[in-house]
Amino acid sequence: MRLDQALGLLEGRSDHGARWLRVRIRITRAWSELEADGIQPALRTLHAARAEALELDDPLLVALTHIQEGTLHGRVGAWPSCVEALLAVDVEGSGLEPAQRWAYHLNLGQAWLGVGRSEDAAENFDLARDIAVANGYPELEFKARHNRAVVAFVDGDLPRALTLMREADAMDVAVARDRARLDHAEVLLAAGLVDGARSELEAALSTAHSSAHRLEEGEISLRLARCDLLVGDLERARDRIRDATAAYRARQADDLVREAELLRAGVDVAEGRDLPAVVERLVRHTEHGAGEPGAPGLGTSGREAVRLEAEARLLLGDADGAEQRLEALGDGGEPSLAATLHEVLVRARLDLARGRGPQARARLEDGNRVLAAHQVQSASLDVRAALALHGRRLAALDTERALAEDPADEVLATVERWRAISHRINPVTDPDDPDLAEATRELRRLRQLLADSDGDQAATLTPRVDELETRVAQREWSLALDGTASGAVHPVDADEARAALDDGTTVVEFFESAGELHQVVLRASGAEVVHVGPVAAVVEAVTRLRRDLRARATIAPGSPMAAVLERATVSSLAAADTLLNPGGADEHRVVVVPSRTLAGMPWSLMPSLRGRPVTVAPSLTRWVRGPARAASARPTTPVAALYGPGLARTLPEIRAVAGAWGVAGEVAERPASSADVLDALGSARVVHLAAHGLHQGQSPLFSSVRMADGPVFAHEFPRPVAAEHVALSACDVGQFSTRPGDEPLGLAIALLSLGATSVLAAVAPVADDVAHDAMVAHHRRIAAGVDAGLAWAEVVVDHPGAGVFCLYGSEWRATP
Repeated sequence: MRLDQALGLLEGRSDHGARWLRVRIRITRAWSELEADGIQPALRTLHAARAEALELDDPLLVALTHIQEGTLHGRVGAWPSCVEALLAVDVEGSGLEPAQRWAYHLNLGQAWLGVGRSEDAAENFDLARDIAVANGYPELEFKARHNRAVVAFVDGDLPRALTLMREADAMDVAVARDRARLDHAEVLLAAGLVDGARSELEAALSTAHSSAHRLEEGEISLRLARCDLLVGDLERARDRIRDATAAYRARQADDLVREAELLRAGVDVAEGRDLPAVVERLVRHTEHGAGEPGAPGLGTSGREAVRLEAEARLLLGDADGAEQRLEALGDGGEPSLAATLHEVLVRARLDLARGRGPQARARLEDGNRVLAAHQVQSASLDVRAALALHGRRLAALDTERALAEDPADEVLATVERWRAISHRINPVTDPDDPDLAEATRELRRLRQLLADSDGDQAATLTPRVDELETRVAQREWSLALDGTASGAVHPVDADEARAALDDGTTVVEFFESAGELHQVVLRASGAEVVHVGPVAAVVEAVTRLRRDLRARATIAPGSPMAAVLERATVSSLAAADTLLNPGGADEHRVVVVPSRTLAGMPWSLMPSLRGRPVTVAPSLTRWVRGPARAASARPTTPVAALYGPGLARTLPEIRAVAGAWGVAGEVAERPASSADVLDALGSARVVHLAAHGLHQGQSPLFSSVRMADGPVFAHEFPRPVAAEHVALSACDVGQFSTRPGDEPLGLAIALLSLGATSVLAAVAPVADDVAHDAMVAHHRRIAAGVDAGLAWAEVVVDHPGAGVFCLYGSEWRATP
């Protein structure tokens, strides 16, 4: 309105100054018209301004109209048109001021990104940064640095992208960061960190809605839909896409409407819904994008449309049509991990449709290696596990292929190929990041206060704790440490696994496929695939068992409900044991490799496994080969026994444990600090820790044990861990949460990832006296040379209540 008033004041004036000012006002007004009325009215205003600027023979004004036109086209996703407008600018001869030259290079960099030319984009962002630094514009430097991080993201270097974004965000400048938050969310999404991305986007959506920025609402809604699609929430994704499309159409943003329709096609293909119509829409999308000026080949959007069309045709049984469409992709590389793996998926589907099983298997193996290579890049356990999300559909297809071919050896090799890839990567080294250390110390302090606070104080502390957890996680995600991992170890196959078995050991590896739970049972004599039943039935049985275990552990001694809960627990255990049949073999020792549904199962309590050594492994590869221990992970002391505050029998427990190892005189008579725990894990061969424990299901690497100065988080563990055997005498910390890509995370699992050989930890609450007696008995046995699995099996026979502890990892014995 004010711009219209300004134009009204100039009405009828024809002097040079009035005409010059009228052009400047129209250039600015074009942006407002874009938000209010759409791209076409905005362009008409801008073209009128340019015509008058040409009449005035003013190179600067002409340049500004081209720059603004490029900005408008970029805002609605018309990147080739954006490039064309910006390249029309005479940068040297137009008299642009430093801030204007900065804006030109920033916008041109974004446009080059939009048409897939990342090197040109990086060059322009670097020029924009240099202009900002030379002229003392910190706010503009921030934006240039952030956009340089976006180039790293587009090039597929996620750790570098997160690092550069973190460095830019650390700049102390007063600048709106809404766009930076959206870009950060996009990088998190590419890293598989869906919860983190969703949090950023929901906050941005609220801001955009309150500001009535319809185009931004549409963009954010579309990214939220991608979050939903990644985790399989297709109904919610449809709602988001509908919102985005409405917002784009209201602003005549045709290119963005096509982007929304492309994502909707992805949802339809995932559902197998209305596929003939999907194929028609995708053909139109590809035809529209192929002839755009400045777009090399099909472009990113066009390639995605071709892949989706080919996949839809395969689902319709049209292998010829799918193969013909895939020929359009040629041999060009894909710009992102998700796109690369999607192409592998579609081409593998085509191979299977053509009866080319070996070629499909080879292609899927290549996809697995690509995924592992991306996981190797990250120094964060969280990111390594999250990235596996992108391989979920490949893993499902590969498993279906193997089941159809039927040989148990092939099924085992296939399941193992995709299981816990991050556990096949060497441990990373400790990050030297003072900000991360400071934030973790503050988080420990506040978590300690929160644990001791009343309701009012807790309400004040909780938001600050949540904020610090986010800060710690995000700083760790961005750590990219060169040369910390040599690569992913190749997964075992059935022959190598059989060679590792003796006649007394059975491996039971559970896996899920198409809503059904199966197991591969491997013995020295051979392997077989056994169908267990519907996953839904297993979830129901596991939920009931865990509920009964918790209730039994928290009931007061002597309560009349104790007998009732004991009977309920026995019944739940029997039902789960019958359904899962983990101990059906005759062999003595059992190795269980659980699927995601079976996280937190008390395997030592299962009736068919009582009295038998049971080791729980995140993967068969991990059990056969042991930890990928770094050369620096050499223990310098034999045993460390420590305890935390608040438990009555912990000091006597660690005295007895230390006595079992002959080091009773080295026990501290005070609760240990967090530094003591971390030092022990980094230096002692055997670590025993008795303390309160907490498993964080939503943020498993914030699972912790409580020490004198507050909790020690899985995030903090030494990298690598030197300890070979760790006994955690604490409730719940044996639980693990499983990412959608079937990568487990938790406190005990983190210790294994970082180099520990075996970890003894509980999957449910346990009484202090039970933990005391069982742990002391366990250490006496292993100190005498009994292997950890057999030692714990003998302990559970004598102390059945301790069966909620599981032994995780690989076989371990305290040999000299």
